[in-house]
Amino acid sequence: MTAHGAVPRDPCQWTGTQAALLPALSALRARGLQADLLYTFSPDEEDSPTSYGAELCLVPEGAAPLQQGRPVLLDSEDEETVLANDALTDLLAPVATGPEWLRRQTDGLWELATAPTLPEPVVVAGALEFDQGTTGLWMIAHDGRRVLTPGNLDFLQRRGIAVAETYQVDGETYPVAPVRMFSGQVVERLLAHGVEFSDPPVYLVEEAASDAAAVQDVSGRSRS
Repeated sequence: MTAHGAVPRDPCQWTGTQAALLPALSALRARGLQADLLYTFSPDEEDSPTSYGAELCLVPEGAAPLQQGRPVLLDSEDEETVLANDALTDLLAPVATGPEWLRRQTDGLWELATAPTLPEPVVVAGALEFDQGTTGLWMIAHDGRRVLTPGNLDFLQRRGIAVAETYQVDGETYPVAPVRMFSGQVVERLLAHGVEFSDPPVYLVEEAASDAAAVQDVSGRSRS
């Protein structure tokens, strides 16, 4: 695989540009193996924060020390909500008018009580697998191309934090477990002030960026 310019991350996954991965993908399929291209997006200096949003991988509660004056955004212990300290809520106040925070009596942290729902489904451009649970909600595996419609982008930029409750694939709408989305302005501000995450943000983009995914970085995963 490395001969094609792909960098192996584990025996079944390689990371690189599409130009590097396509020959490897062809070689795997020629051997009868199933292989997918998985896309990742990262904004650059030319990308306006109004053109994207992100799902954040938050540090679990208790895993990060709370330092006076340093903004912290955490995943609650039960993974049901988001926690923030005073520095974080002050930091987001100018760019996040949508969420409502409630003070926890136990430690003084703020708990995300409510966030508005995106007005339109998130469009999944490359769905791979579908699985409906007993609650009626769907789990949709995809290749990383999740698109925010113009209406969703506008709403998210105005509210800062919102929840996606539906995905759309080929014109069909599927209810999914709520997914918290953060605006580009919120993400930019968090990164600029050193807020730590357990993994890099997972970006959702506008349709034009998804359609031009050939120039983005991709990962190839093979499955026997």
